[in-house]
Amino acid sequence: MESVAAAPKHSGGLVDERPRTQASVDTLGELTRITLTDGAIRVAVLPQIGGKMTSLRRIVSGREFLLQPPERPYRLASYGARFEDYDTSGFDESLPTISDCEYPEEEFKGVALPDHGELWSIPWQHEIRNGDLWLRASGTRLPYALTKCVRIEHEAVVVSYELESLSDVPFRYLWSAHPLLNIESGCRIILPSDVSELLINSSHRNRLGTPGDKCGWPVHGVNGSKIDLSTIGSRSDCGADKLFTDRLAKGWCALHYPASDESICFRFNSNIVPHLGIWICQGGWPSGRAGHFTMALEPCTSGYDSLAEAIRSGDCELLLPRATKRWELRIELRQGVPEEADKGN
Repeated sequence: MESVAAAPKHSGGLVDERPRTQASVDTLGELTRITLTDGAIRVAVLPQIGGKMTSLRRIVSGREFLLQPPERPYRLASYGARFEDYDTSGFDESLPTISDCEYPEEEFKGVALPDHGELWSIPWQHEIRNGDLWLRASGTRLPYALTKCVRIEHEAVVVSYELESLSDVPFRYLWSAHPLLNIESGCRIILPSDVSELLINSSHRNRLGTPGDKCGWPVHGVNGSKIDLSTIGSRSDCGADKLFTDRLAKGWCALHYPASDESICFRFNSNIVPHLGIWICQGGWPSGRAGHFTMALEPCTSGYDSLAEAIRSGDCELLLPRATKRWELRIELRQGVPEEADKGN
């Protein structure tokens, strides 16, 4: 197994005493696996299947924060495949759409974009530099390249993104992080205090309402009863809800595990990544077999899953010819409940 250590960092003549990151390379079946650790956090990535982050573990407690493959092992996907036909676990990137659609306008009108986007199903180029993992992949039907750098800082994994246009014409896109989390009954979703309602993108059997309706947060009243959306129930609830915040003033969200008093907190710049998607699956998806028990906190650039709908609603990003956009996602693994703070902007 290869191992590459990050060199000590210097600032103003002083050595940074933070633990050095160790990067190692091994195999998982026929797939290359890259693992980074600083002794407190361990993160694993499979570059050949979408640059998927497969493990995000807090070493002191042993807690694994990412959902592991519930029924299918990791395997190479084919471009345009249905996401639900593969392992449906871990942390993928969704770009330039989440749900499949056709690009609705101008030079790319009629271009078919696949389920969960173009990048989760294709291999990414990768390189280890000084203990950081760099990955890069290019669009197939839209002309762009996405580069991301994964590094470990104190109690956090930081993912830095750079989206580059390879086109001489502008086009629109949406990006969403897609981290499926390993949950347990009683987990509590924590959002900024000014979030009081969410947009319903979908709700299994319309239990919260129909797509386009709003529901209350954290408690939603429906048919004379109240549902506490912030507290995870059980797989037997048979729920599957995809919800979106309006544009956020503060870019952060968290999931707390009361049993061990640990949390995972996502921080991001809401001026660049203004929305949060929330996927709560308590046995209601996929249909036709035992449903998953997971949830996702998905910082994203649009309040829609479909790029076509986002374009029609004017809620998506425009990438200008040969331009570059950059943003960052900080994923903190820590003891206790994170305090609300303006660290996201």
